[in-house]
Amino acid sequence: MLEKASQWLESQQAQARQRHWVLFFTLLLAITATSIGVVITTYNTRLLLNSLQQLVQEQNHLQVEWGQLLLEQSSLVAQGQVEEIAISQLGMAVPSMDKVVVFTGD
Repeated sequence: MLEKASQWLESQQAQARQRHWVLFFTLLLAITATSIGVVITTYNTRLLLNSLQQLVQEQNHLQVEWGQLLLEQSSLVAQGQVEEIAISQLGMAVPSMDKVVVFTGD
């Protein structure tokens, strides 16, 4: 009977050691998977941050260009500039006073 009890005790201890190893490798696998997940997430975050910085730089460049275009538009609208372009590029001329017709609302 003592021998059976001894064998039973040894088998229980072997099963306990086996369960400990299974638990150890399960935890090791979980830690490894979590670590890989952290590395991948950090990498993706850095890529997105770089992309964001490039987009912000492009936005700033476009805002500067928009301001320059607004200045150019305001200078082109000036009366002297319009008249000069009409004469030089379109061949238009300022009409003489006898060709000017004024309409009144009466």
